[in-house]
Amino acid sequence: MRWYPWSDGDRIAVVDLAQSPADGSPLVEHATFPLPAEHRGRDTVDDVVTTADGEVVYAAQDVVVRLDDNGEVVWSHHLGTSGPQRGFASSGLALSRDGAVIWVYAADAMADRGDDDRLLVLDSRTGLLLGSTALDSVGHGAELLAHEDGSALVGIAQGQDGGILYLARFDDGALTVRELTGMLDGERVPCAFSPDGTRLLTCEYAGPDDVAVHSWPDGAVVASFAVEDLAPDILRVEEPLFEYGAGFLDDDQVFVVVKGEDESEDDFTEWAVPVVIDLVSGTARAVGEPAPSRDHWPVALGDGTWIAVDPGTARGEAPPVRRRFRPTPA
Repeated sequence: MRWYPWSDGDRIAVVDLAQSPADGSPLVEHATFPLPAEHRGRDTVDDVVTTADGEVVYAAQDVVVRLDDNGEVVWSHHLGTSGPQRGFASSGLALSRDGAVIWVYAADAMADRGDDDRLLVLDSRTGLLLGSTALDSVGHGAELLAHEDGSALVGIAQGQDGGILYLARFDDGALTVRELTGMLDGERVPCAFSPDGTRLLTCEYAGPDDVAVHSWPDGAVVASFAVEDLAPDILRVEEPLFEYGAGFLDDDQVFVVVKGEDESEDDFTEWAVPVVIDLVSGTARAVGEPAPSRDHWPVALGDGTWIAVDPGTARGEAPPVRRRFRPTPA
């Protein structure tokens, strides 16, 4: 990964990881893109990805847009117009590993754009619609993961109705989608593929109070970790949970966030602490002190480093930083 994008609601910033040391110093920005007025706001940008050359593609409301490194619109693809009964509906994006296509999840049902959600495939250079299919879901949003074999996992969140997990492929101009069942199904939220592509990290849809590592592509569970087994020594709160944004620190280490609530008669605080789980030994280690959680979570990059925003600050109040995990010497 060369580029890392983030948005504070008014702009999209792209960070150059090649120029950003993993020493806790602020990340070095490659470019910033002010958002148009209609796409500004705390929760307006649904998702953003970066292309190989450092340009951005973002989804906001009813449109997917690509901007060049000068902030000019390269292309835009309209998803349709939301209806008057629009609920909470968030689009999802993923860039294929070869950079050729953009996978787009469109929450059409909740956006009152139609009866069925859709999965679209767009040409990343031109925005041309290459493929589209209806999904049997009524989702609020989705997590999309692109694999190096050209496939994409689409985990759709339907609130109290549970999740649905699809495996999609776009080969020779044809889009195929199938729902996954069995050991890997909609009860699991896809979090990340390992850097070598041989394993998948998931967390439980309801909660979540466990994370699991699956071999790929068969989906067999090779390791699982319950939050109650980790939390007593890491975060002393009632009913601890994992945050959904888990990832691989490298092929043999998983990066998670344990969170929990501390409520008294006079105060309420949600606490969180990043944790590294060693898949070889099965041991876990906190990589920071518990701190009040906000609306941002660390992002594991797969190269032994992660992106974080310092505790106690909001995304727009302090720049994100990059840190490297240093194991305790034996």
